[in-house]
Amino acid sequence: MQYRQKEGIFLKNELLKNKDYFRRNKWVYSLGGIGRDLAYTLYTSFLLTFILYTKNVTDGQFAAISIIMIICRIWDGINDPIMGGIIENTRTKFGKFKPWIFIGVLTNSVVLVLMYTINLEGSAFVIAFAFLYILWDLTYTMNDIAYWSMVPALSSEPRQRDVITSMANLFAGLGTILANLLIPILTVGSGAIGNSAVTGYKVVSIVIAISFIGCQMFVCAGVKEKPLPKTTEAAEKIGIKKMVKIIFNNKQVLWTSLILLFASMTSALLTAFGTNYIYLSYGYEGSNTTLFVVAYGAASGLTFLIYPQLTKKFTRNQIIKMSFALLIVGYIAFMLSETFIKNQDIAYYVLCLEALFIGIGGALFYLIAAILLANTVEYNELMTGERNEALIFSVRPFMSKMSSSLQQLIIMVVYLAIGLTDITNQISEAENASISNPEVWTEGYKTAYIESVLSDATDGMTFALRAVMAFLPIVFMGIGVLITMKKYKIDEKEYQRILTELEKRKAE
Repeated sequence: MQYRQKEGIFLKNELLKNKDYFRRNKWVYSLGGIGRDLAYTLYTSFLLTFILYTKNVTDGQFAAISIIMIICRIWDGINDPIMGGIIENTRTKFGKFKPWIFIGVLTNSVVLVLMYTINLEGSAFVIAFAFLYILWDLTYTMNDIAYWSMVPALSSEPRQRDVITSMANLFAGLGTILANLLIPILTVGSGAIGNSAVTGYKVVSIVIAISFIGCQMFVCAGVKEKPLPKTTEAAEKIGIKKMVKIIFNNKQVLWTSLILLFASMTSALLTAFGTNYIYLSYGYEGSNTTLFVVAYGAASGLTFLIYPQLTKKFTRNQIIKMSFALLIVGYIAFMLSETFIKNQDIAYYVLCLEALFIGIGGALFYLIAAILLANTVEYNELMTGERNEALIFSVRPFMSKMSSSLQQLIIMVVYLAIGLTDITNQISEAENASISNPEVWTEGYKTAYIESVLSDATDGMTFALRAVMAFLPIVFMGIGVLITMKKYKIDEKEYQRILTELEKRKAE
């Protein structure tokens, strides 16, 4: 009897301790994502804009830069499972995730600043770009896979995992919103630091690199991982062949990887073309993108807040169907309003309202895709006896990079087809002249010059951008939804069955 009482007290204390860890982890882990996504958004969403509007590039050089980005992202994505295996085999007193989070953030921040501060043009810039781009991908992968691989290690409770995933995506979305909100204002138009995009991007890159380091140090210092069991510490090292076997023998991981790919493509194209579309349609002023970004970002933030409540009333498949419907409504309205509303002010506000619908639809689908992947960890444990979180979660950044590669290919083809560099090169000359000859290139003179350049943009150019922005996301999400409905088998009931079976095995 006395033994049972002591055992009961011990279990109660363990439950309270785990509850305290969960409270702390969900906030510390999630808040750490703000700086990450500030840095990630600066690099992935604004790097090409930085090049187009601060460097004078020929069509050949632009194509070379695009091809470098495509190849590097594919190659880096292939290396993701290798990095996942390295993390899986890491055993330190700081855990298996934190060392790589720490190393990755420090090295990546240095590369980030270098990319936005080197003063090179032409072929010299293309060569330097290739070198730095490879380094950025390598160092960010260290941090990215380690960070997201922590999710299953923080909790195996479905509700807690949903909360952590939702909060992490919420604060990551906040970082994305802040980046999309502030970077254009601080680099373009009347609010540009130093009256030039060149100076603006230099300062912004340094500030964001510092915030990236600070946020990830917060995670390293504050997150409490579940201790590794002794059997895991003595586990056999995982080689490349075993990594491939683990990932490709788990059919649910393979299907989920495709769902993640199409979810990423769905969300990416609106923002990929959005900045240049707004500059061409509404003027070269950073604040012109502000309300658009706020609406799109607020939709994402709202989605992450309401998702836990939606799961109480609807199944995941029902939520996916609702998200697809919202996306279709938003994009159809976008095509119609931008074509037929002639008043620019009204058209702009309608565009922002449409971004709200599109944002909710895309964010819901991507959030669910991330949760579907998380649930394959227990499925893998049931099938093989091993969890392999880092290996499975390496699928997420891998698909993100495949998505970015396809996205860059589409951007390259579209921009070269419509002749966008003819316009951006003239703006780039003005941005650099405002630094080298500020007495002549005053803010007013530069603004007037750029307005005259933008007036050369044809209706066909903006319509082509509009069509690509609307049509392709609907197709991509449609494919992703179809795969989810037909091929993904771990629904809510099946996941509970898997957890129950795993608990029975542990009790034996």
